[in-house]
Amino acid sequence: MAQRSLSVTISMPLEMDETIDEEAEKHGMSYSKYVRQALRESVGTPFECEKEMLSVDESTQSNRNEGAA
Repeated sequence: MAQRSLSVTISMPLEMDETIDEEAEKHGMSYSKYVRQALRESVGTPFECEKEMLSVDESTQSNRNEGAA
């Protein structure tokens, strides 16, 4: 079954947009893929995280999967 998708429009400061664009390029990702991955990695997110991570904070890494569904 093909995965469905939709477009979402949000407002953000120009500096945030520029930072996202720079970080996406640094990680070899499209803008959209970078934002999706950042949402998956957010604390308390209901989304499953992919294997590739944008950054690792070793101080919280041990607790990352606690309580995960």
